[in-house]
Amino acid sequence: MKVEEVMSRDLIVGYVPGTIMDALKILAKHNVSGMPILKKDTKKVAGVVTRTDIFRHADEDQLALVMSSNPYVVNKDQDIKEAAKLLFEKRIHGLPVVDKKKDLVGIISPTDILKLLFDKKEEFVENYFTFNLVPIYQETPITVVMEIINITNENALPVLNDKLKLAGIVSDGDLFKLSHVRESVSRLDIGMGDDEDQWTWEGIRDTVRFYYSTTKVDLPPVPVKEIMVTDVIKAFKHTPVSEVAEKMVKNKISHIPVVDPDDRLVGMVTDIDLMACIFKSY
Repeated sequence: MKVEEVMSRDLIVGYVPGTIMDALKILAKHNVSGMPILKKDTKKVAGVVTRTDIFRHADEDQLALVMSSNPYVVNKDQDIKEAAKLLFEKRIHGLPVVDKKKDLVGIISPTDILKLLFDKKEEFVENYFTFNLVPIYQETPITVVMEIINITNENALPVLNDKLKLAGIVSDGDLFKLSHVRESVSRLDIGMGDDEDQWTWEGIRDTVRFYYSTTKVDLPPVPVKEIMVTDVIKAFKHTPVSEVAEKMVKNKISHIPVVDPDDRLVGMVTDIDLMACIFKSY
């Protein structure tokens, strides 16, 4: 199967020359974590920028100084296994897809590829989940949680209770479903224009996180248990990969905690982890 058969043709891009603020508004408005950057007035890929790139270079203004100028790309005629392997090995969430002229024609992400795993009932999570995760305690203040997220670049953390069992999961978006968010956005001078009134919390969270990263906005000193998601979608070691892939696509999530029969956390499976199922099995 070729890349062009599953890639997304709905392109969200930025341009150089351009500013960090321009890029940040596009990422937030479309609720994406990264995008290709094109040379102005062309379809040529000049680079790729992600939220992490912006957070790590908060003092820069010009997009060209922050983006990755030698991004990984795939050709639309390449086998899907090659794209899956690249996503897995480089731990990235999106690849620009180009044609023979090197023009951008699409984007391929783990979500696009996960749909190919819906029939993988003979494959189980135990072969693909990771032990390398960062659990936190339910009484941890959300100010500390935010710092952990910034340090680790993880956007979802499992939460444990007093009995050492999985109690919930928290994401960077959850931290900002609070009353001070709109005030913070306006203070950043990005604003909420008429064409942006439909931004969801998930969409504007990155703007607020950027504000936090650059000016250290104070978050309420409340424990993470007050804002975490308690209705957690979980998996077991012997849960079929097909079931996990379907849950990720249906619920638009990229992380699912793996627990034992006593609800003790044993690991985490991500959409990127499941890419190995494609290039090892197909």
